[in-house]
Amino acid sequence: MAARSGRIVNGCRRPTQLLLLLLLAVFLLGTLLVLYKLNHSPLIHQYDILQEYLESNPQKSSRTRSILLWSSFFGDPRWGLPADSLGPQELREDLHCPVYQCEVTNSHDFLPALDLYDAIPVPASRSPHQAYVFALMESAGETKHRLSDERDFYNLTMTNRLDSDVVWPYGQLQDIETGAVVAPSAQPHWRQPPTKGTWNDTRAEGLWQSKTKMAAWFVSHCQTLSRRENLTAALQEHLEVDVYGKCGPLSCDRGDPHCDEMLDTDYMFYLAFENSLCEDYVTEKLFGVLERHIIPVVFGGADYTRFLPPHSYIDANRFDSAHELAEHMRFVAGDLEEYTSFFWWRQHYRLVTVSPFCDLCARLHSSAQRHRSQVYGDIQSWWFNSCRFKANIRF
Repeated sequence: MAARSGRIVNGCRRPTQLLLLLLLAVFLLGTLLVLYKLNHSPLIHQYDILQEYLESNPQKSSRTRSILLWSSFFGDPRWGLPADSLGPQELREDLHCPVYQCEVTNSHDFLPALDLYDAIPVPASRSPHQAYVFALMESAGETKHRLSDERDFYNLTMTNRLDSDVVWPYGQLQDIETGAVVAPSAQPHWRQPPTKGTWNDTRAEGLWQSKTKMAAWFVSHCQTLSRRENLTAALQEHLEVDVYGKCGPLSCDRGDPHCDEMLDTDYMFYLAFENSLCEDYVTEKLFGVLERHIIPVVFGGADYTRFLPPHSYIDANRFDSAHELAEHMRFVAGDLEEYTSFFWWRQHYRLVTVSPFCDLCARLHSSAQRHRSQVYGDIQSWWFNSCRFKANIRF
């Protein structure tokens, strides 16, 4: 009986062992499959993904870059900045720069003694690790520095031109809803104006009722390359243009709030005429009046669609003659709905100002700048070829 019982017990163990072996094999196979999947998942390959990302998006250097303001800007050695020197903290807190590891200073102690070079003193010696920046806000027509001797001299450009390394505009337009800076840009994506009759601005309508004069022009330079003074004279043959400043009989002191209020309450149009017909040259003459309830009439060498929303301005160069321009201005001024429709954009955009030193600081920290040697072989041609003498409109 015992032996028989033993055989029964042994008979039960054999299937049990086979079942355990089978379960173990299934477990091992399952484990291998899980490990295989994990090994080919982003979790396991995170370092490979990180390495791939870092190779395609090199990290910026955290070392502080020094930006030396070598010459003055419109007589201002600070270039409009609040102090002679600004460090990373000021760039972050005062200028709100996203990349702020820079120091901006006008102290010439950063470099050895000077030698006079044309109208601007430049360093006698130069380190190969320094980048020289061609920085101007004026047009090529107002450039008072000889550039013919500066071949292979500048590494970067910081000007109003949109193809500059660092674009330095007089103002920018920001989308109120998204917060994105839309213009100036080579290819801005503008919202489209509403259908006529579907939009109204009660303040603009009220001001239209009070406006009794056609156009105002504030000007201090009377003889210009663009011949804007001749265009104004041609316009005056067809409609009233009041000229304020050195070139006209009227005066209004710069900074006087009455001058701004007068544009809102008295005038239909403001003449934002530039002194030169140069690419992307759009100055404070335009940006200074965008916040007023007045339609700017622009004249310059820029493609204004890169700077302003559609149906927010009148471009003189879109007309064949001063007479045609004057007739269009009369039409707009005489139609309440047409006139107020030019202010549709104010519900969607606002004027902002961003310091160019934020972009310059970011550029100096970029890997492209650190690892690439760039030089402008003929800065004179690059700068002066952007201008022309002949306007599209006849006058």
